[in-house]
Amino acid sequence: KSEPLGLLDTYSRTWATYRVYSESLGLSDTVVKAPALMKTEALGLVDTVIATKLFVKVLTELLGLSDTVKKDAFKVLTDNLGLVDAVAKGVALHPLSETLALLDSRVLSIQRTYTESLGLEDRVSKHVSLHALTEVLGLLDSISYLPNPTALAKLIRKLIQVEDIGGGEEH
Repeated sequence: KSEPLGLLDTYSRTWATYRVYSESLGLSDTVVKAPALMKTEALGLVDTVIATKLFVKVLTELLGLSDTVKKDAFKVLTDNLGLVDAVAKGVALHPLSETLALLDSRVLSIQRTYTESLGLEDRVSKHVSLHALTEVLGLLDSISYLPNPTALAKLIRKLIQVEDIGGGEEH
C-alpha cells in the first residue's frame, strides 16, 4: 500500500507600486494688536505626493513526503532430524570436555550376544553473547499466620468466667 503526499514547488515574482496621497490641513490663529482691530486667520492646504515602489520576491520550497507500507510474504522451512552429523569450526580458547561412557553387556548363550550401550556426555562451553535475552520466572509459595483478636478476646473472656466461677482455683 502506498500513500504519496504531493507537494508543489512554486516560484513567483510580485511587483507592487503604491502611491500615497496625503493632505495636510493647517490652521493658524494670529492675534494682532493695532489701533484698528484686525484678526487674520490663515487657512492653507498642502498636497504631498509620495511614491513608493515595493518589490516582493517570493521563494517557495515544498517538501515531498512519501508514506509506504511494504508487505512481504515468505515461508520458513525447517527440517528436524533425529540424527545430526555436525562439523563445527571455530577457535576454542579453553575447551573443557568431560565424557562419561557406561557399557552394560549380557551374554545369554554362546551363539548370541546382546549388547546394551549407554552413553552420557557432559559438556561445559563458554560463548560470547552480544545480545543476551533473559527471562526470569519467579514462583512464590507463602503461608502466613495472623492472630485473630476476636478469637483471642473470646478465649480470655471464657478464662475470666471460669476464674469467677471458681473452677480455676485449687482447694
